[in-house]
Amino acid sequence: MYNFSELLILFTGVLFLVVIFSFINEKTIKLPYEIGLVVFGFGFCLILILLQQMHALTLPEELLDLLKQFNFNDFLIHGVLCFMLFSGASRIKFNDFNEDKFLIGRMAIIGTMLSILVYGSLFYGLGYLFQLNMSYLEALILGSIVSPSDPISAMSILSKVGLPHRLSLIIEGESLFNDGVAVAIFVTLMSILEQSATEVTLASFAWGLTTDILGAVVVGLVVAFLLSFVFKQTNNRYIKIFTSILTVMLAYLICEHLGFSGPIAAVICGLFYATGIARLQRKGLDEQTKEIHDLFYDFWGVIDNLLNGILFLLVGLLFVDIRNMEGFSTMGILVTIIGAILINTMARVVGVFGNIALAKKLPLDMSKFGFTVFFTWAGLKGGLCLALVMGTGTVLASDTYNIFLIATYAIVLFTTVFQGLTVGKVYQKIK
Repeated sequence: MYNFSELLILFTGVLFLVVIFSFINEKTIKLPYEIGLVVFGFGFCLILILLQQMHALTLPEELLDLLKQFNFNDFLIHGVLCFMLFSGASRIKFNDFNEDKFLIGRMAIIGTMLSILVYGSLFYGLGYLFQLNMSYLEALILGSIVSPSDPISAMSILSKVGLPHRLSLIIEGESLFNDGVAVAIFVTLMSILEQSATEVTLASFAWGLTTDILGAVVVGLVVAFLLSFVFKQTNNRYIKIFTSILTVMLAYLICEHLGFSGPIAAVICGLFYATGIARLQRKGLDEQTKEIHDLFYDFWGVIDNLLNGILFLLVGLLFVDIRNMEGFSTMGILVTIIGAILINTMARVVGVFGNIALAKKLPLDMSKFGFTVFFTWAGLKGGLCLALVMGTGTVLASDTYNIFLIATYAIVLFTTVFQGLTVGKVYQKIK
């Protein structure tokens, strides 16, 4: 357990690296902010590992102890995720989804489940061929970890590539909701792994997933509705901000206590506040309304950029967790990396095309082929995937856990860096 001084040391160190790497990136290779942090964090970690192996650098034991105590899963899933999702959703109004609400819903639920099934089945086949130590249930768990597009990556990277507003909304809407679906499936599959599989039926699985999602929506709406009265009635601008923070925290904690999806509740709260502020604007943007609007989005913009910077840096730095690969041959690691990336692409293709195969008309009159290619390439993965995979460390056998780490990290790096840098060019080719 950290004391305040240790927390301050960790936060200072991480923020120092965020500032330094962002500044160097801005003045040199000029990658997008988030991708630059992943690349520099990854490179920094590689340099540290090489220097240690050459005995040219020895890190203080106190620092190593602090790093060992850090739990990335808790930091993201039970810490900052709710604030990041609220901030992202607060830029979108409920009405924005009207045109494509059914498409977004299908992609977030059916598409995610299809991707999980395809990924798990193909990766299990890969494991069987190359004698990887993995059951079919474990392969499905890996599918639930890597199949959903990550909302944080989607909103922070894709917003900068100049996509049409409607396409951006579909990507953001899918990514905001499918993380909650994936987390619910992940938790259910993990519980099956920890108990007898005969205790869980398809009906109970479907019922549990449905209650997780609907319960989160209800909690998010009720908490946001009640606290929005304080937000609207108070004349103190700081109380308004404190109320928005309380809203997302309270909704998230209630969902955690009741067993619902906290991330989905945070999204609903953000959408509710965005819709309410937009309604105030439509009534007339007087001086007070403008002040509310500017303060709200300035505050949450700072929070979003700060947490995004920390998260993407940690994605790069967490490479250190997969460097202990005793018992793995170089060929085994390469097969896992290449197989994980290729299977991820195939599973995403099936998840996207499975939702549009029978559609008569697609947004912006895109062809089914173009829509499938673009949304496959826009399915970026991020810190959420790493947080989920690290949550399996105490349940899986060490060899299986190492396979999970290699596969997940390969997918996150490939989609964040390579796909994130080229998704704009892919759209230009197919439009």
